[in-house]
This record gives sequence, C-alpha cells and structure tokens, in this order.
Amino acid sequence: MRVLLDGIGELYSLPRASTLLRGQGVRVAHFLPPRLWPPQFSVNLRNHRKILAVDGAIGFTGGVNIRESYLVGDGHRIVDLHVRLAGPVVAQIEAVFLRDWHFVTGEPAVMFPTDTDLPGHAGCRAIADGPERSYDRLTELLVGSIGAARRRVAIMTPYFLPPRELIAPLQAAALEGIDVAVILPEHNNLPYVHRATRHMLWELLERGVRIYYQPPPFAHSKLFYIDDDYAQIGSANLDPRSLRLNFEMNVEIYDAAFVAHLSAHFETVRARSTRITVQQLDARALRTKLVDGAAWLFSPYL
Repeated sequence: MRVLLDGIGELYSLPRASTLLRGQGVRVAHFLPPRLWPPQFSVNLRNHRKILAVDGAIGFTGGVNIRESYLVGDGHRIVDLHVRLAGPVVAQIEAVFLRDWHFVTGEPAVMFPTDTDLPGHAGCRAIADGPERSYDRLTELLVGSIGAARRRVAIMTPYFLPPRELIAPLQAAALEGIDVAVILPEHNNLPYVHRATRHMLWELLERGVRIYYQPPPFAHSKLFYIDDDYAQIGSANLDPRSLRLNFEMNVEIYDAAFVAHLSAHFETVRARSTRITVQQLDARALRTKLVDGAAWLFSPYL
C-alpha cells in the first residue's frame, strides 16, 4: 500500500496523517513538502488530485477528501460527490498516481495488471493536468465541450472563478438559448472566494446564465455535464488555482445512463436552491461591493 500526500495539505490537520499511517506500516510520501534544505516552499504547486486505485481493477475519484469533516452522519458538515470506476480507465488513473509517486520518490512505475475485458457501458478517459504542461488541458476541454452543447450545460462547484476563456463560451451558450446553470454553495468555507465570485457573477447573469446558491451543509461537489451523454467528474474546481496552479485529475465519461444519474442529482439540488439575479447583486451595500471587488483582485491566487 502506498499513500501520496500533498506536502502543504497535510499541515492542515493534527496529528499528521503520515505519522498515523506509518505507525500502521503504510508507505507514505509527500508531494513538494516545505523544507529548509535544500530550500523548498510553494503554496501554489499543490497536488489536489483525489485518487484511489485498488489492484488495478477498481478506481475512485471525485471531490472527497479523506478527513473527519467528510464522515457521513447526523452532524456531517460537508457533502460531496465521488465515483467508483472499473475497467481499462483504472489503468489510466493508476498511471497518474504512479507518475506522481515516481516524481516524489524516484521509484520506477510498476503497474498492476488491469483486466481490460471487464464488461462496461461507458467510454471513459482520465485527464491529468498541471502547471508542468505547456497548455491548459482541462480549460481547453471545458471550452470545447461547452461549445458543443445543444440543450444544456450544468456545473456544480464549490469554488467558481472561471477564466476569461470559460466565461465567453458560457455567455455564448446562454445567448443561444441553451440552459446554462451553475450551482454554488450558499455558505462557502472560504469566504474570500465567495466574495470574489460574487463580484463577477453579473457578467454571466446579464447574458442569461442561471446561477443558484444551494443551502448548507457546505457542498464540495464538483460536476460538469452537457446535454445527455457527456460528463466530467474529478478534483478540479473552476478557478485559477485548479486550472493553472494545481495538479488535478478529472475523468471524462461518455454515457447516457451516468449523465442521467448526475442530472437527477443536479435537478434535485437546483429545486431546493435559490436563484440569484442581477437585481440582488446590484442591491448589495456599497461597502459589500467594495470588499467583494477587493477579494476579486486576488482571484488569480485564490
């Protein structure tokens, strides 16, 4: 068993996860941990991927972090979305992990054999993205997907600060009469991100994009689908940190049954969410607008 932890992310909790895991004989490595010598400290080059690969046969990915606040129960504080995958795509997911493990430890990447003959109904592809690449794979895939939409574009994300490359196709799709809907958490665990997002929402609302705030508990779910047969699910948020600074992984899924399942969840959440209007944004107090605008100035690093 091998566990790869983000070097900065592990510092969020005590006792340290690596200490607990090593105490049980688990091999642990850290991705770009801060250290004095040789000097290394970066709050931006983070490994945000959420990967679990088991025996080369089953893989899990999505938005769920492994920590106490994600435990399901009467007092759970976070809701999220995760998927279980089987078949050839597991080899792709495992390959992403092994490349990261090799980068950190120098060990050669040894794959578990994968049963490529497992029955399945969906076409899947793992998409790894990060600042080491010369182009933004996830951004370009999202732009292309939105441009291909004919009926609907659905987005659910906890952190929404889309780059200009994404704002334009969302506006264009809405102006064409496509149902473009974005669901965000009403109360965000990062208030400054919520404020920065609120500052730019008018650009989408004025072009017909529908924006909703879903009530607590805090929703960390990340999903994207268009029409009836294409979806993406994984670790990436629609913000500069995920799309430019972090190492992320999403999975493309081409399957009408899976998209129907996502759509049912999305529409259930939309039905109990509050739709936001331009008039509501305009009604904010001047002080609130100024604070929101100040937060937005830092959006490339939020």
